[in-house]
Amino acid sequence: MGPIRSHKLIFTSLLLAAFAVCACSVTWALPLRPDSEGQAHEASAAPAITLQDAQALLNLLPAVKELRAKGMELRWDVQSVPTMNTKDYYFFWIYNCTAQAQRDIGSISVGNYAVNKHTADIREWHVSDEVFHGNDGELVATNDLERLQVELRKKHGIDSSLVQEYRSAHLADKIIPRDQAQSAVQLPVTERSRNTAELSCWKDSGHLISRLGRGPVTSSSAGYRAYAEVRATAFKPKYQETYSGSLCENTVKLFVAKDPASKFQAVIDSSLSKNDCMTIEARDSCDIKGIRIVDWSKDGRFLLAELVTWVYESDALIVRAPIVYDVSRNEFLHPDVYRVFDEYYKTDEFKEKPEPNGTHCEFELHAEGFLPDGSIIISASRPPDDPSYEQTFCFEHKQMFEFSLGSNRIKPLPGSYKAEHFGIQVSAAASKP
Repeated sequence: MGPIRSHKLIFTSLLLAAFAVCACSVTWALPLRPDSEGQAHEASAAPAITLQDAQALLNLLPAVKELRAKGMELRWDVQSVPTMNTKDYYFFWIYNCTAQAQRDIGSISVGNYAVNKHTADIREWHVSDEVFHGNDGELVATNDLERLQVELRKKHGIDSSLVQEYRSAHLADKIIPRDQAQSAVQLPVTERSRNTAELSCWKDSGHLISRLGRGPVTSSSAGYRAYAEVRATAFKPKYQETYSGSLCENTVKLFVAKDPASKFQAVIDSSLSKNDCMTIEARDSCDIKGIRIVDWSKDGRFLLAELVTWVYESDALIVRAPIVYDVSRNEFLHPDVYRVFDEYYKTDEFKEKPEPNGTHCEFELHAEGFLPDGSIIISASRPPDDPSYEQTFCFEHKQMFEFSLGSNRIKPLPGSYKAEHFGIQVSAAASKP
């Protein structure tokens, strides 16, 4: 229900690491990628050393000399990161190809280094949010480095005043106050719909908006009325470099009125209480993102709704579970349908800690309505195909079941069974209560 967030600097580093694992198998020496060429030729008013000069300095790093003395093959990648100060620094990630060939994953990374273009200083720094708060790592100083730095400064006309001016340049392109690192602006609602089950903030892969979903009003034979509302609120970070909060948050509400003259009252409000939890294998899952009113019971006393949950910015599945509201008693029933169906299909699909040698097959559930006696109707179907892994399905075709709220037992219904609906839709979309 939303793309994976990639604006964090750490993800950039991981992508570079993946590139390096592939690059180690290729024979090359001090390569210049297109993005490194941009760093090399970037215009600057102050005298600056070249990219080749910076690479010569890397050869004198203590960590590089030590590993090469042990026969290790090292490479480095020139990083061009928009959030870093590439005007004043060359950025490198040094990695160990020998360790990669030996599948010693923990020893591949040698370190991240920044070479100041105007001083020839080298800083070792760590990829973290701290760099945006002014943590510029540590200067690396050795006699060998100092001799080459003096030569390079003389070669490029870099005097002591320039060294003093640029030595304190920050690695990050901007320094962010800590108290504002997680600041974000809540975007106003710009789109409305009747969708309350799967409403999100993503209009496309890179465009977030706030949406309001409000469903139709349905009435029961007893005169009760109900409708659902979901608000998907988008957040625009003040500083994407450090923001780690939610980009989209959903608020779920269910409104019920007890007679035609009564005002609607919220019986579920996910921003205030946790009576909106769904029960999955005896666990309460309360991070609800959506809701769908299914139907009223034949006697008009019970309202069946389906709660929907997912995890934003992940590939987690959408999970739906029924919830039943008893209007006369003002209480909810949370049938644990997933425990019953896990046992029925002899699978550990929804167990919190599946058995290592247990059977595993997939299914998804939907609430379909009520039977005249008050039991609810549940359909089981195959989840969508996912080519990222090998799936095993519990069955091929959609199956229908009667679920008894009293005994928590299921009984198969004909596959072609169609649920009879007892509620009546009295408006296309509810007005604001």
